[in-house]
Amino acid sequence: MKNKYFKSSMFIALAVVGLASCKKDKNDDIPPYDVPTTYNFSDANYASSTSRVRMWLEQNTYAGTGNTGAAALTAAKANDFWNNTNNPFTDATLNTSGVNIAGKITDGPTYKAYFDGLVTVSQSLGAIAASNGTAGFVNRTATGKIAVDAKGVEYTQAIAKGLMGSLLFKQAVDLLTAVKTDATIALQKQHFDEAFGYLGVPVNYDPTITYANTLPAAERPLAWGGYLAERGKGIKAGEVIFNAFLKGRAAIGAKDVKVRDEQIQIILEKWEQLAAAAALEYVTSPTTGDLGLGALPGVKLHALSEGWGFIAAFKYRPASSKLTAANFTKLNDIINTSFYTLLNEPGYPKLVEAQGILKATYGL
Repeated sequence: MKNKYFKSSMFIALAVVGLASCKKDKNDDIPPYDVPTTYNFSDANYASSTSRVRMWLEQNTYAGTGNTGAAALTAAKANDFWNNTNNPFTDATLNTSGVNIAGKITDGPTYKAYFDGLVTVSQSLGAIAASNGTAGFVNRTATGKIAVDAKGVEYTQAIAKGLMGSLLFKQAVDLLTAVKTDATIALQKQHFDEAFGYLGVPVNYDPTITYANTLPAAERPLAWGGYLAERGKGIKAGEVIFNAFLKGRAAIGAKDVKVRDEQIQIILEKWEQLAAAAALEYVTSPTTGDLGLGALPGVKLHALSEGWGFIAAFKYRPASSKLTAANFTKLNDIINTSFYTLLNEPGYPKLVEAQGILKATYGL
């Protein structure tokens, strides 16, 4: 009996050891693969997202002429830019791209209302002065004006930054999230590439150089891509996000699920932190200097309007966001208070509270 038990025990032990030795990490079967230094993957296609980024740029250029009082915008033209009808874009390839802004934006009526409001205000060509409760124009420089709504929000910033959140960021978040459950490698690549397009950077993006605004659109950062340098240098947003896109795309091709998901999380976290860094700058700068709007009200109203847009982007943050629902509500309530009220409160308590939330949540 003793020998029989010993032999049985030895058999079980050897079996356990054998099973343990056969158990391997799923990544052990993945052969080595290269991560390129540019986003020149041979099968990459993200024309639809880059087209929308360039549409965003041209629409902003048109809106800008009405924002300064230089031209009266038309509702028909605004609708054409929104829907890509009647060939509104100077880049003819956009007119025939088969995509538009309206078809992908979330909360479209909210942001289209700012475009429509700018059309109305622009008819005065800068003649109507804005004040608390009245839309119109305020000076941002001694000779230059901007158009703001009745609460002081600059129309073009509401449109531009609003679309950066509700269109570009929202789409990128949804696409990257989808990659994790996409059934095929081809679909993973498609969604990942489209998300990259919404970042708005060239395939050979270099976070160490300064891009001239005179470069063709395809050769310089646009929208979020521009803010990688403008507000993201301190958190290395450009380097981190671009490298994660390169590594994540290479991992998809190699079927390296673990690395793919790690890079997606890096992109989502850093992109959201970039929005927070920008928002923090724009709810902080108006609190310096004299209380109130100052001699050039457009300076502080412009900054708060940028902050309004970046805070609005948090509505579309990923499920893994560090920002709680309660703190998002606080930020949203603060930035949707009349700017005239925010800027005339001694000590700027609401804006200081917003600064605190952003700093604590995002480590800024």
